[in-house]
Amino acid sequence: MINLDISLLVEIISVLVLMFILNSMLFKPIRRMLEERKSKMDSIQGESERFERNAAQLIDSFNKRLAEARKAGQAEKERFKIDARKAEKELLDASSKEADALKQRLVADMSAQIDGARKELAAKSEVFAADIAQKLLGRAV
Repeated sequence: MINLDISLLVEIISVLVLMFILNSMLFKPIRRMLEERKSKMDSIQGESERFERNAAQLIDSFNKRLAEARKAGQAEKERFKIDARKAEKELLDASSKEADALKQRLVADMSAQIDGARKELAAKSEVFAADIAQKLLGRAV
């Protein structure tokens, strides 16, 4: 059985004193460290979320600038193609005109040579005809 004497009162007081000492020396510092740790973790979590949002914004900004750069590059590429086509057409037109002029000059030269050869042959045709007739007949004509 339990005796209700002074030792019970001493035990209760000693337990209360021990609880007070443990609370002030052990539990309060541990709770304070846990609260500090929680506040640090919350601040780190907040910074982490802020960095993630900032990184997402930077990535979006980068992607937008990249898309704009690609669009500008494509427009520049198309402009270069158009310029190249114009230059090609100009070169082809110039070379075509030059070829036509050369052709006209060569045709004129050839016509002049043909006309000269015809005139020369026409002038010599009577001589050739007389030589052929002389050779065929075997006598002078």
